[in-house]
Amino acid sequence: MSEIARLITQERYTQGLTYEGYLNSIGENRARFTPHIEAFHLAPADAKFFKSIVGRVGAIKIVAIGEDWCPDVHRGLPIVAKIAEASGMELRIFPRDKNPDIMSLFLKDGKYQSIPVFAFFDANFNYLGHWMERPVEASRFYEKIRAELTTQKLSEEDTRKAIREKMGPLTDSWRQSTVTELKELLSKVTTK
Repeated sequence: MSEIARLITQERYTQGLTYEGYLNSIGENRARFTPHIEAFHLAPADAKFFKSIVGRVGAIKIVAIGEDWCPDVHRGLPIVAKIAEASGMELRIFPRDKNPDIMSLFLKDGKYQSIPVFAFFDANFNYLGHWMERPVEASRFYEKIRAELTTQKLSEEDTRKAIREKMGPLTDSWRQSTVTELKELLSKVTTK
């Protein structure tokens, strides 16, 4: 039995928070999600695509791992929540720091606890695939900006702030890139 199959069971899955339950549990950080919730609208063609995946695979369960302080979670979680709602997928959220065993299944490069993670399973909890952190184009931009800022010898906090400011105007296109990457991931599942 794989480690994923051992840890991600129906019993464990039901311990995760629903999207609304998660938002209600995070207190003051909920406001950080609001602009992303309001700004993202799933295109009808994309909603149709995700519904068709559910039609082919059957019930799909999503394990989301995140923390409410993370800007990538603020941007990514509302996207996946809207995909789940539009398609009939079921979503449960697990705070990373309270679920290190689940997080350990999806380490970036085998060592980094990058979030968010969106792991997809069929109705029997067979692993279908996962997506993490941010879209590829956003990661490339992030690394480029970080490298440029390194020459300025800023503090880590000032570096993060400068990166957020430079990334801000690109958020809309990255939301759609996230949808595109999730469609590519789930397309591979149904063509196996």
